[in-house]
Amino acid sequence: MQAARLPPAVRIREPSNPLVSERSAATRRPLALDRRQPTRTGHTTPKAPTANPQPPTPEQAAQILNAAFDDMSWGMLVWVAMTTGTRRGEICALRWDNVDFVNRTLSIKTSIAQDGARTWEKDTKTHQQRRIALDEQSAALLDSYRTWCDARAAEAGTTLRRDARVFSDTPDHGTWVKPDTVTQRYRRMCAKLGWDMNIHQLRHFSATELISAGVDVRTVAGRLGHGGGGATTLRVYSAWVAEADQRAAGSVATRMPHPPITIDATGVPASTVEPEVSTSPYKRIAADLRGAINCGAYPPGSQLPTVAELAKRYDVAPSTAHRAIAELEASHLVAASQGSRTVVRS
Repeated sequence: MQAARLPPAVRIREPSNPLVSERSAATRRPLALDRRQPTRTGHTTPKAPTANPQPPTPEQAAQILNAAFDDMSWGMLVWVAMTTGTRRGEICALRWDNVDFVNRTLSIKTSIAQDGARTWEKDTKTHQQRRIALDEQSAALLDSYRTWCDARAAEAGTTLRRDARVFSDTPDHGTWVKPDTVTQRYRRMCAKLGWDMNIHQLRHFSATELISAGVDVRTVAGRLGHGGGGATTLRVYSAWVAEADQRAAGSVATRMPHPPITIDATGVPASTVEPEVSTSPYKRIAADLRGAINCGAYPPGSQLPTVAELAKRYDVAPSTAHRAIAELEASHLVAASQGSRTVVRS
């Protein structure tokens, strides 16, 4: 893949009336939770972050990746958060032209903000752009993920837009993912693993792993987008800085758990995580048929049982059996047409 050219100046979309938005947001927030402090000029500045980061352990990080890569796009979002330490809104704002595959860098230029259902693109938290170096594995994974996105767009009869986002719910990647959606999905995923965690802790994980690997505080601060020349980083991660006095060997890439995916000869990634078996009747029928096709019980060109036969065999309504066939057809495993038997694709 060719190197991405630097994009033109990004137009920052601010709320149409920020004063009204700020006032309405303040009325919804209890005063006791307002952590802003007035300055001499009357403006407000955020309090210093609480120096009590709780990053996941490397063992927990491995389990998080295994769970996330059940969905390729979601797995890559979690991987980028874990390895780069970028903020939630910054990840949502990433475009493919922010990724330089030749020099293995990621440019952080904007962030996505959200207030209720409304989202908009704005400056980063510190109003500064930055460039983050990618390790070889992360660059390769992003390259393969781009190939995967191109293939998915082609299946939908479209292509990625010139200003395509790295993470999107639309085939052409023309829209960003909402920050609150990312937060909620990550919490639900961790809850299934038995942990009460938020995605911001991946930022702490990236920082503490770098510090433990012996990376200097200024470099870590630059990657995280902290201001103050590393003062914030030193304050928040003081315990890990003290531990790093022994200068742990290796780099962050050697400490990261291996993502549960494989890359074939064409550069297309595939998850190695076994999908959960659904309890839905049509899902169970589709899973059984898919397994029979994959193992060769139904070779290419062979006919599947009719809808009536499947309904009788699984004791379900014909509409349920038909829905199972439709799912296989959507996955391009079979070809079905009205009045003809369903046939396994070659």
